[in-house]
Amino acid sequence: AFQNEEKEKRAAELSVANIELAYQNEEKENRAAELVIANKELVFQNEEKEKRATELVIANKGLEQFSYIASHDLQEPLRTVSNYMNVFEEDYIEVLDDTARKYLKSVGSAIKRMNLLIKSLLDFSRLGHSTNLAFVDCRNLIDVVISDLEIMIKTSNAVIEVFEMPHLNVYEIEIRQVFQNLITNAIKFRKENIQPKIKIYSEKINDGWKFSVCDNGIGINSIYFERIFDIFQRLHTSEKYEGNGIGLSNCKKIIESHQGKIWVESNAQQGSTFNFTISNLTITI
Repeated sequence: AFQNEEKEKRAAELSVANIELAYQNEEKENRAAELVIANKELVFQNEEKEKRATELVIANKGLEQFSYIASHDLQEPLRTVSNYMNVFEEDYIEVLDDTARKYLKSVGSAIKRMNLLIKSLLDFSRLGHSTNLAFVDCRNLIDVVISDLEIMIKTSNAVIEVFEMPHLNVYEIEIRQVFQNLITNAIKFRKENIQPKIKIYSEKINDGWKFSVCDNGIGINSIYFERIFDIFQRLHTSEKYEGNGIGLSNCKKIIESHQGKIWVESNAQQGSTFNFTISNLTITI
């Protein structure tokens, strides 16, 4: 009787073990099926990356072609028009009345604006092509920008306070341009009869650094937070504030080339804070 009980007990244990084994086999099959799906997804993602890389190469070639068009095909006829206008003005200025001279001046101003737009487009198309990262002291870089803007800072009586800054791998010339654009805008869009005050901060974040340029200027309505980073978008007339509406577009493109993002926090008449991030980039030899 005892042996029969032991046999039944062993049989029960064996049955349980078989059930467990079947369950484990089923789990292995499920894991194998999931692995097959994951591998297919990985293959798809790699194909998509290769596709995006190919599209990027094509886009860069298009930008190179655009650069040639902007620097030659567009500028050449504009120079021709400008030259003929100069000749016309020199030869016939004495016989022109005030209205005609006013028209000539308007044409000259339009030519200058067009030249500036073409140059801005050309500069914009060249951004993001830099391949030489440099280990840069961001404080020294900002000090150089402030020195370059010395006349504008003194004329506006602006006060700029720069806090602790990191050393980073960046595209030096382009990041300098970002700080120059943001500081220039902070001074340009100041309140009347109010001394411009600008503070520049940095903060370590998980995958890089965050920079902030704060001012006490006229501020920006929230409905324009996205629009201001689009090329040639202006919120004010050129008569009131000089510029071509491309500075922030350049900043956005430069920051994106550093695998970061740029955004603004602001309220109308309450100042603005422009934030941007820079990822931890590695210099490859």
